[in-house]
This record gives sequence, C-alpha cells and structure tokens, in this order.
Amino acid sequence: MNRRLFRCARLANSSPKRAVDVPRQARDGLASRLRPVLSSLALAAALAGCGTSAPVHYYTLQGPAAQAPASGVAPASFLIEVQPVNVSTQADQPQLMVRTGDGSVSALYSERWSSPLGDELRGALSDALKRDLGALDVQLVKPGPGAAVWRVQTDVQRFELESGRQAQLDATWRVRPVNMKGSGLLCRSVVTEPVTEEGVPALIAAQQRAVVSLAGAMASAIRGQAPAGSASVQMLGCTALKD
Repeated sequence: MNRRLFRCARLANSSPKRAVDVPRQARDGLASRLRPVLSSLALAAALAGCGTSAPVHYYTLQGPAAQAPASGVAPASFLIEVQPVNVSTQADQPQLMVRTGDGSVSALYSERWSSPLGDELRGALSDALKRDLGALDVQLVKPGPGAAVWRVQTDVQRFELESGRQAQLDATWRVRPVNMKGSGLLCRSVVTEPVTEEGVPALIAAQQRAVVSLAGAMASAIRGQAPAGSASVQMLGCTALKD
C-alpha cells in the first residue's frame, strides 16, 4: 500500500513538468516555423505600400544657368540686397497649390517646392537682377563699410498657378539706394504668363518667366528709368520713396 502511494505521488509531482514542457516545445517549434512566413508577409506588405505611393517631384523657380551675366552688361558699381520675400499664407505652402477651372484650389501633395516658396522667389529674383544689372548680391559677398547698395523688398499678394491657362504673380515691391545717390520707388506689378500646355512643368516654366519679368521692372527702376508695362507686366502705379 505504501509503495502504491509513493508511485502515485511521484507521478503527480512529475506530470506538471511534462504538461509544461510539451507546450513549450510545441510553441518553440511553431514559432520557428512561422518566423520566415511572418517575415515574408511583412516584406510583401512593405513592398505593396511602396508600390501604391506616388513619387514626389520637386521644383524650383530658379532657371538653369540663371547666374550667367546677360550679354553686353557691364559690371555694376553697386551691389544689390534682395531681402526675404513675404508671401501670402494661401500660396506659402510646401506643395503646389493649383487653381482649377471651377474656381477651387487643389493641393498637389506629390508636387513640391525644393525650398520654402519665399526662398525660391528671393533666389530667382536675385539671379535675374544679377543678370540684368551685372551686380552681385550681398548674400554672396560681404560689402565693405559705406558700400553702395540697392535694397530690394518684395511682398507677394498673389501667386497663382492655373492649370492649362496661366501663371500670375501680383507683388508690391520697393527699391531703395543705400550709401549712394538715386531715387527709391514703391511699385505694384501684376505679371501674367500664359500656359498653353497641360502639366506641372508648363506651370513652373510660366512662373519662372513671371519672376524674370518682375525682376526686369525692378532693374529699370534701379537704373533710374520708369518701369514700363509689357505684354505680360501690368504696372499699377509707382510712388517715390522719401529719403
């Protein structure tokens, strides 16, 4: 009788170990078999996500070879200081904001500016003015004490891209001489460039032309000439700035 009780007690003490060991071994074996399957599923899901996301394209307002001086332009005796450009909140977005035919505005999240829009405008205006005037921007060279400088300030009220129709730039701008003689001007210009092709590249090219045309009006004022309108530039008036 005692021997039988001893045997039952031994079985009772050992059975929990076998009950625990077997599921643990089963779980380890199942995990080892499922691990490659789960890894393959995760990779497939990642690849599927990459395949469905649209590629992002980046654009700039600075045209190719923009810093090459215009033919026949002598080096200027002054520097230019193109200050940061203020842009309306609606247009100052990292993605392109395109106006559609029904009057709504669409955000193209896969079409983006390569830098903040104000920086794009400042850089493009600086390049165009350097080309037109043969002058250097103080952003590139440190002016000496008393250096002659033309300071350029720009506030953009409207910056519009209208698919298949036009690109428009509405800006108030000031040019003022520093440490030199000259007459400062405060002007407003509306520049409209037609777009005859569909697609984002055509809109970007039109807005690049608009910035160059705006810079041309500024360059005329710096030369002491009255900024004149053209087929693309509408001048809405200028006022002489007080010293």
